[in-house]
Order: sequence, then structure tokens, then C-alpha cells
Amino acid sequence: MNKLDLNTFKRDNSFYGELNLLLTVKSFELKKIRERYLASKKNNNSKVGSVERREKARGGIIEIKIKDGSVLYENKIIDCVEPRGIDLIDTYFAFSSENKVFIVDENKINVIQDDWFSYIHTVKFSPCKKNILISSSGFDVIFEFDVFLLSKKFEWFAWENGFNKSVDKNNKELFLTKDEKIAKSWKRDHINFKLIKTPNSGSLPTALRAAFINSVNYNNQNSNQLLATLFHKGSVCLIDKKTKRSQIVLDGLSSPHGGKAYENEFMATSTASGEVVLGNQIYSFTNLEGKLASLANLEWIQNTINRGDLFISIDSNRNSFIIFDIKNKLIDIVPFNDNWAIQDLIFGKLKPEKIKLLDDLQIPMN
Repeated sequence: MNKLDLNTFKRDNSFYGELNLLLTVKSFELKKIRERYLASKKNNNSKVGSVERREKARGGIIEIKIKDGSVLYENKIIDCVEPRGIDLIDTYFAFSSENKVFIVDENKINVIQDDWFSYIHTVKFSPCKKNILISSSGFDVIFEFDVFLLSKKFEWFAWENGFNKSVDKNNKELFLTKDEKIAKSWKRDHINFKLIKTPNSGSLPTALRAAFINSVNYNNQNSNQLLATLFHKGSVCLIDKKTKRSQIVLDGLSSPHGGKAYENEFMATSTASGEVVLGNQIYSFTNLEGKLASLANLEWIQNTINRGDLFISIDSNRNSFIIFDIKNKLIDIVPFNDNWAIQDLIFGKLKPEKIKLLDDLQIPMN
């Protein structure tokens, strides 16, 4: 692979014009999250993340405007529990709040729920605008729902498709299943396992998940294929909706996010290595300025979106949006609130009627 250091790009704050963005801030206490993350680096578990389910955090949906190297405007649209997924297409807006998905159209808000929803990380409308993909990261499962009927059309459990091996609190191999027959056979064979038959009583914290599917996207090159990002596996896999078979298309990533198709290549953010991988090209953040001394050797690029050659990354350790143009080799670093744990972002702006609907929406904070 070819590696290009973003520190070699020319600093400029005029090449991207004015950017309207919508953000999910999963918590307004980034400093506490950072403390937990640094502590988790010291434990014996081989996977990143907590081994116990922590308390749910207060977050929100934020709209911002960036111009000339700074955030000119920010507005919190709604408070909710740990919002992560967000998408906007024409008249439809969607976001997730822990274990629910809210779909906002011109005049109403619909809610999608399922027993197997937990730690929802992404929502993504189909190009035809009829369906929505949901990654239920807490249970390693992907769903597709009909936007209008709110009915389930497709599901893909990682545990049933070759990704069922995790590790327990003692770093011992642990197998996951929702099938009682499989669990009984494992018990007979003295295999260490966890059966989750009733999902509402058996949630999985980050470190105990097998694949940790933290994003799912449509492959815009083939409507019958999905792209799933496997955080714990360090890979992006291509899933055939008809056969449910998968193949790895990007591998060797570190805690990746946001796998997607880009022209004739696949891309993802290699979060913990501080890189955006685009086919055989790597864009490295590691020599950029702006990190605290305590984070000197650590990177956390939460996710990356693009519009053509223009890319925007969420740099959680520099508390900044990193905006860069891969064609003209230009870059800007735009600071954001240093206690915002920004999970995801999209291009766009909500119309006043949608904001009014959201103003009236009451989401319990527990």
C-alpha cells in the first residue's frame, strides 16, 4: 500500500467553501470516555472497549456550519440517549438512539424497534429511498427495514455466518449463539459459550462482542451487496444479501469505522492507527498537530465522510474536524467542542418543519 502523510498537505481554509453538517454526539462528556478508554488499554482483555455495560449517556443531534477554518454556527436539535447513526436523503431524515431508530418525513416521526436492537451504530437509507439499513452493534446483527411499512425485510447475524468467537472477561475464548440446540452441544463438549436467547436480558458490552458490526452500508456498485465494518476483526466485509455469504475486501485495519464503496475502490477509517484507507492508498494523520500530551502515541479517527475528492474526518484526540482534498492535497483543521464525543456526521441541513417535529419529540433519557 502507498502511504501519504496528511501533514504534507498545504494548510488552507478556503478550498471547501461553506459546509452544513449534521452530527450525532453520543455523549457530552468526552473527557470521561477518554479516561475509560485509557483505562481499558491497561486491562488484560485483548479487545478494545468495556467488559461491563456502563450507564447510558446523554447525547444529542447537532447541526453546524463550517466556514473559513472555524465552526460559525452550532445548534442542538434534540437531546437523546446515545445517538450514533444518522442519515438524510431528500425528505427523509433518520437517527438512532441506543435501541430505537427514528424516521422523520415531511409531517410525522415513525419509530422502528426490535428486540435485537442494541447499541445501534448506523442507519443508512437505500438509494431507492424505500429501505433503511441498521447495524445493531450490541448483538452483531444487520437489519434492513421497509421505510414505509416499518417491517423487517432482511437480517444477518454475524454469529450464524462465521463470526461467533469472542473472548470473556478472563481473555478466554468464548463462543456466542442465540440457538439453544447449539448451546446444548457446546455444553456437552465443554466449550466456553454464552447463549443469548432473550436479547433484552443479555446485552453485550463492547469487548465481549464477536464481530462488533459498527457500520453497514449499501454497495453502490451492486444493489444486492452490503458493506459491513467489523471493529474487532479489523476488516470490512462484502455481504451478498441473497446468499448471506461474506468476503473480506479490506483487512488489517485497527478498530475501523465507516466502510463504504468509493468509485471502484473500498474505503474505511482505520480508527486507532489514525488512517483513512482508500483501496491501496493510505492517508495518515499521525504527524498532525493538536493532541494532548497524554494522547501523544494514540490516534482515534472516529469516522470519515466524503463528497467526491473532499473528505471530512472526526478526530476525537485532536477535538477537530480534519478536512482534506485528496486531489489538490489541501487540508484544514477545524476545532470543535472539546467535550463532545462525536460519533458520526453527514452533509446536509434540516428544514424548519423537521426541526419543529423534533422539538416536539420526547425521548426518555433512561
